[in-house]
Amino acid sequence: MPSTEKLVNDALSGSVRALAKLITLAENEMPEAMEALRKLYPRTGKAYLIGITGPPGSGKSTLTDKITKELRKKDFTVGIIAVDPTSPFTGGALLGDRLRMQDVTSDEGVFVRSMATRGTLGGLSKATADTIKILDAFGKDFIIIETVGVGQDEVDIVKTADTTILISVPGMGDEIQALKAGIMEIADIFVVNKADREGADRLVTELGLMLDLSPAKSAWRPPILKTVGTLGEGVSELAERILAHRKFLEEG
Repeated sequence: MPSTEKLVNDALSGSVRALAKLITLAENEMPEAMEALRKLYPRTGKAYLIGITGPPGSGKSTLTDKITKELRKKDFTVGIIAVDPTSPFTGGALLGDRLRMQDVTSDEGVFVRSMATRGTLGGLSKATADTIKILDAFGKDFIIIETVGVGQDEVDIVKTADTTILISVPGMGDEIQALKAGIMEIADIFVVNKADREGADRLVTELGLMLDLSPAKSAWRPPILKTVGTLGEGVSELAERILAHRKFLEEG
């Protein structure tokens, strides 16, 4: 393994191999990781963080792939952190998100890192925050964090991301979930994915009612968008809303 200083310098010079090694150090909680992060920290703070969360099977990876393509059309560079669950029995994890992102993994402007939760609750892995800083220092314009399929109170992503997108799917009982506290309160943008299914319009209506009932009023009312991730339908509008939310935050 090269010295920490060489890894940092190589990464800052654009070496993807050095970048991957730095993230591995952080993920394995090696002492060299803290030294590397100290050197990288002055270069952080420029990337915009997008969090994508929702229940298992809602299409988070597919939408992450499609949003990345939209951002690349606008010439932004993108880092993706895809968090997968770890087995409580074997400690193993199938890092399957890459299977749905094969198109973007070959793009030089995109860096994809899959990581396991290693037992951490809250939808993120322990090394996520460090990985964000490393990708930020590397110069990525946007960093997309795709959480594990989450439950109602596993909302670490809202503390991490600038824009949090919550994905729902018709037919999964979200009409009732929409009225519950917790995860439904964290979104800056709501997405009803697989909107070609029956019940999509009803789910949009239920989410709108939930927002109307919310006691916390904000200048930003979360939009509710319909998408069909596998076909790319509605994704360009979703990318525009992400940029609109960034502009809203910057102006505020």
